[in-house]
Parts: sequence; structure tokens; C-alpha cells
Amino acid sequence: MKNINKEYFYNLFAMILGTFLIAFGINIFFIPFEIVSGGMNGVSVLLYHLFGISADITLLVSNFPLLLLSLLFLGKKYTLNTVFCSFLLPVFVKFISFIKPFEGDAILAAIFGGLLTGAGIGIAFRVGASTGGTAIIQQILHDYLKVPLGTAVVIIDGLVLMSAFIFFDVSTGLYSLISLFIIGKMVDIVQSGGRPAKTCFIISEKTEELIYELTIPLYLGVTILDGKGAFSRKDKDVLLCTFPEKTIVAVKKAIYKIDPKAFCIIVDTREVLGNRWGNFIQNK
Repeated sequence: MKNINKEYFYNLFAMILGTFLIAFGINIFFIPFEIVSGGMNGVSVLLYHLFGISADITLLVSNFPLLLLSLLFLGKKYTLNTVFCSFLLPVFVKFISFIKPFEGDAILAAIFGGLLTGAGIGIAFRVGASTGGTAIIQQILHDYLKVPLGTAVVIIDGLVLMSAFIFFDVSTGLYSLISLFIIGKMVDIVQSGGRPAKTCFIISEKTEELIYELTIPLYLGVTILDGKGAFSRKDKDVLLCTFPEKTIVAVKKAIYKIDPKAFCIIVDTREVLGNRWGNFIQNK
């Protein structure tokens, strides 16, 4: 019961915090500079400047049709969390409206508005919720088509972003584009816990020496995979090694030291779980 209550209050706090950050970014940075960052947040900014419709009204009304999609595709739990956040967001937007908006450069508004909004969206996504609107569609793309959440945000919100170029000017559209890019990156960072990693695949004739160099001096985990050359048809060992991003230079130096002719592929790894990974990166 204690664990259940702890998880419940953690999720509740995360949803409130994430929603507040989004509302703060909209009111303080986006609305004053006509930054259409995408999604219903961007639509609310657009309608405010074109027709004078309050952003909180737009956010509240627009969520209802999408809640049905959420219930059908994302389930009851997600929908309930989404209902909570979707109602909370316009409340926060209305509540924060008395705070004096940012009056600096538009580029700073795009950057910091994107950071806050992206962090808020990521926090909500991390506990299985969202603030409704197009975030529901983004989550559906992620769950059913396996599109990374950051990419889904860019795709859906990019369609809304085009309105900034159409109804405002090119500069505003470019500021909105910068903000949208930052939002997508922040969502991915928050989703992965802010701990980027790399995964390396190595094919070499000096497998044992490489295993020693990676596991002992660098203290990395290495897995041996079975491989076969498509042309030679010879069996080969393929080394698989995942490591923190900051270790990449040391890993490449170690590989080149042992076998300059080794074939190596290094790819981005969005998230790593299990096998003492958390303890490992804390010790690095």
C-alpha cells in the first residue's frame, strides 16, 4: 500500500509540474512573441493573435474530441491522466496570465520557451500522461508505429508550425521552428532520463584483445554475438558494447590501439535499462 501511494503521489506531482511548465512557457514566452510551437499550444497562440480568443479557452475546448481517440487507442488509465492534465493546463494558463511576460529578444523566448515546454511535455509523457490535444496523436504514433516521441512531436507540430509562416512573417516562423526543435530534443532527453549512451558493434580479427581492452581498463560490458560474412561465408564474432556518451573517445582509441583495421559501427542509444547500468554510469 505504501509503494502504491508513493507511486501515485509521484505521478500526480509529475503531471502537475509538467503541466505548469507548459503553461508557463506558453504565457511567458510564446504568446508575447507569436511563437507557434506546434500542437494545440501553437493553435491557441495563433487564434489568440488572429481572433483574440483566450488561449485557455482554446486549449480547454479543443481537447474533447481527442479524448475519445485517447480512450479508444491509449486506454482508460492514460485517458484519465490526460483528462486531468488537459483540464489543468488551461487553468494554469489562466492563472499565470497575471505574471509579466518576457520582454527580451525573440530568440531567447524561442529557446527558453522551448526548453520549458519540452521539459513539461516529457515529464507528463514519462508518467504515462499528456496534456491532451495533439499530444494524444503523438502518443498513438509512438505506441502503435514505434515513432520516437521527439520525432512524433516534430511531425505533428510541424504541420501547425506552417501557420506561423502563413499568418505571421518569416522571422516568427523561424523562431517557432527553433522552439519546436528544442521541444523535440527536450522531450527525448526527459524520456531517456537525460543519460545518452552509445552502442558499438565491432568486427575484428583480434576479438580477445579487444575484449580485454574494453572490459579491464575501461570497465565496460561486452557481449559476443555470432556473425557470418555474406561474401566469405566465414563465421565471425561481433562484439556488442554499450557505454555512456562521454566515453566514446576512449572507446575509439582503445579499438584503434588494438586493431586499426577493425570494422566498427557506433550508433545512438536512446535509453538503457537493467544489468546494473544505473550503478555503472554513476561510477564513471
